[in-house]
Amino acid sequence: MTDWISLRNSNRGGQMGMDRKISVKVEINSSYDEPQVIIRTDKEDEMIADMVRSIEQCLMGEQKRIPVCDDDHTVLLDPADIIHVYIENRKLVICTVSGIYRSRRPLSEFENALDDDDFVRISRFEIVNLRRVSSLDMSVSGTIRIIFEDGSETWVARRYVRNIQQKLSSISKGGR
Repeated sequence: MTDWISLRNSNRGGQMGMDRKISVKVEINSSYDEPQVIIRTDKEDEMIADMVRSIEQCLMGEQKRIPVCDDDHTVLLDPADIIHVYIENRKLVICTVSGIYRSRRPLSEFENALDDDDFVRISRFEIVNLRRVSSLDMSVSGTIRIIFEDGSETWVARRYVRNIQQKLSSISKGGR
C-alpha cells in the first residue's frame, strides 16, 4: 500500500518566500525489515533540518523541549518539569523543579507550546501543570486553592473554576 500526502509550508517563521510543497510517501511492504526515511530535496534549509530533528526526537522517544530565553541565555525546558507559569511585572515567570526562569515571551505563545492534557489555564495570567499539583482546596466558596508538590500555592480565578473542574472531570473519567 502506498499513500501520498501533499503538504504546503507557507510563510514559515515569518519569512516570506518560504512557500514550499512537500510530498510524503508511505510504503508498507512486508519485505522491509525496518522503517526507512529518505528526504529528497534540492537544498538543505531550516525546514529540512526541522524535519530531521523531529524524526530523531521521535526515534529517541524524546519529549518536545521548550526554549526559554532568560536574559542572556536560552534554556531548553522539559514540559514535565514545569510546575506553573505566570505573568509578574510584565514578564513571564516559569517555575520548574530545577528553578525559576523569566522571559519576555507572551503567556499565550508559551501556552501553545504546552500539552493540553497536562496544563490548564487558571487565570488570565497563569497556567498550571496538573501533574505537579499535590492537592486542591475547595473550602473557599467560588474558587480553588492549588497546592503544588513543592509546597507553593496559587488560586484559581473565579472565572476559570469551571475550566479546571472540566479538566479534572475529564481526567477522572480516563480522558487524559
